[in-house]
Amino acid sequence: MKPTIPNSNNVILTWKEWILTAVLFLAVSFTLYFGWSRWEKIPVERDYRSSCWEERMSDYWAYAQWCRVARAGYPVLLIGDSVVWGQEVPNNETISHAINAELGRDEVANLGIDGLTNAAMTGLFRHYGRSLRGTRIILEFNPLWMSSPSRDLRGRGKARWEFHHPRLVPQLDPRISYYRGLDERIGYLFDHYLKLPPFVRHLMVNNFENKSVSAWLLEHPYRLPLGAISFAAAPMMREKQGLGTAWSSRKGAGPVDAPFVPAGESLQWEFYLKALRRLKKNGNSVFVLLGPFNSHRLTAPSRERFLAMMSEVKAKLDELGYPYFDATEDLLPSEAFADQCHVLKDGHERLARALVRDAGFAGWLGGGK
Repeated sequence: MKPTIPNSNNVILTWKEWILTAVLFLAVSFTLYFGWSRWEKIPVERDYRSSCWEERMSDYWAYAQWCRVARAGYPVLLIGDSVVWGQEVPNNETISHAINAELGRDEVANLGIDGLTNAAMTGLFRHYGRSLRGTRIILEFNPLWMSSPSRDLRGRGKARWEFHHPRLVPQLDPRISYYRGLDERIGYLFDHYLKLPPFVRHLMVNNFENKSVSAWLLEHPYRLPLGAISFAAAPMMREKQGLGTAWSSRKGAGPVDAPFVPAGESLQWEFYLKALRRLKKNGNSVFVLLGPFNSHRLTAPSRERFLAMMSEVKAKLDELGYPYFDATEDLLPSEAFADQCHVLKDGHERLARALVRDAGFAGWLGGGK
């Protein structure tokens, strides 16, 4: 080591010492990165769903681990947003639970994430979906993301929407109305490709109260950081996160006059098709679940626009050869919905019965055996 500069606390390393430091850093980092998934065990049990709310929403490292575990234990993975996750019901009343009950076996795993837009699906599969390759996937399509230009990511000014999972959408697409600065979005790109930052974020969320180690030490000056690491993964979220009541009983309930974006003009639909292509490229067999969606709540003109948009969607899926089941138009009664798209227990059971009895779904499901 070179002598230090007089009256300075700096330490100057030689080039050999810099190389040794870099090697040690990389060795420790890669050991932690690849070993942590074996040391930290996911508390998987029946009807498991990931903890994806609040500060854990961007913990994609943990989600990737659940994908790996789910693939090993379930033949079919159900992927979608909070409708699939089950916002209005506990973990044992979700869509995946109802499907498994109808089939009489645990066939389908719940891989829902709150707020997962179609644009975010592309980034999720690209950067955190390695364990999904070659699997059988039921992929939800939620018409809510195309119900307005704002939800289609093209709102401007006051209509700009602060959507969930900004880390997962394309960061440099000029058509998207971003609410994050360019420097932050470029940082997201580095996170995806460097791999270590999402792992570090997981450690912060799971062990240090979603703070950096230095910030955590300021609040816990008498604790050792290593002592805060328990190797215990986040517990499963059993309870519902919504009210669990029908939409018509809620304050402000009334018809919605949503404009809906035609499929041919929609960014969200474009990104959904890209997600399908990526899954196909990765060797996945995909069945599309259209909805569920509360079309009963729409005004008459809005319902016409909605049906026209869904006709475009189904025509494109037919053209591309993707099997699908339509749960958007009058499949479920109005009282089965908690809002525009989230469903209550009875609605999940009705949906599962109709889906399992659908010839297209039965053929797709049986084709993988």
